[in-house]
Amino acid sequence: FGVVHSADCAFLCGETETLQHLFFQCPFSAMVWREVLLMCNIVRPILPWADEVLWMSTHARGNAFHHTVRRLAFAATIYHLWIDRNRRCFKNVFLPYQEIIRLVKQDVSGKL
Repeated sequence: FGVVHSADCAFLCGETETLQHLFFQCPFSAMVWREVLLMCNIVRPILPWADEVLWMSTHARGNAFHHTVRRLAFAATIYHLWIDRNRRCFKNVFLPYQEIIRLVKQDVSGKL
């Protein structure tokens, strides 16, 4: 049935996979998120998951263009990291982090 029998991070960093780890404490997902933040002109340390959600909910509120971009970028990053995680687990297909970033950028620009 494609059941995953390991709690190891699908991004092969050697850590145990948890929500906190997957978003964005894993070196792979942190690299993706850091690049996405840079594309949004945001330079700051990556925060633990709950703090990232809180930061986004307070700094992406409203209808300003850059707030819309931030919301889209956050959602697309989460989506593509989760899809890539599942692709790795169930299909044994590994995309480089640059491809995940490209997919995020494509989705954000498509929505705009």
